[in-house]
Amino acid sequence: MIQTGFAVALAATMMSSGLPDGMLFMESHPPAKEWESYEVVNSKSLPLQLNPCFFRHRRDAGRLENRAVLYTGEAEVKYEQLVVYKDVRQAERAMRLLRADLRKCADVGKGIHRSRYFSKPLDVGDDGLRAGGRFFEGGEQAVAVRRGAAVYIVGETAWPSKSLPLSRFRGLIAQAERMTVKVCDLPEASC
Repeated sequence: MIQTGFAVALAATMMSSGLPDGMLFMESHPPAKEWESYEVVNSKSLPLQLNPCFFRHRRDAGRLENRAVLYTGEAEVKYEQLVVYKDVRQAERAMRLLRADLRKCADVGKGIHRSRYFSKPLDVGDDGLRAGGRFFEGGEQAVAVRRGAAVYIVGETAWPSKSLPLSRFRGLIAQAERMTVKVCDLPEASC
């Protein structure tokens, strides 16, 4: 009886994330060295990884699925996240909220607690942007794109300039372009 209950619980857990295994590119990674870590999170409550206001909880609504992968090395962080919403309207709202957060938290704090974010539009998917953030001893650059009812975010450690030249985003943009095609295999994405 316990084994049957465990099998049912395991099946329910596997079905709770409707995204297929390997959907995100970083899910298939080389074995982590002792100073590295890879973390895969399937949680609808996880905030968007591009989070200029550093909110601890998600602020968008209407999520069906969410998966994120975070790589941490000695001096490097990389992440990607895919959120599938109930409909295109909810995904559009999430992108508007992200843009509002990038404006609201464009320059906050003082001294070692100061952070600055810059963003520009990006012609990828149905809606896209590239962004960069600077902090006391680091920074990040990221690309966020919407395709249908799905939002994909990919980012990495960087020291971006305010002009956010496309040449520095080539790898992230290429990855986002591949995901805008791949995500259309999900019927929920409504491409």
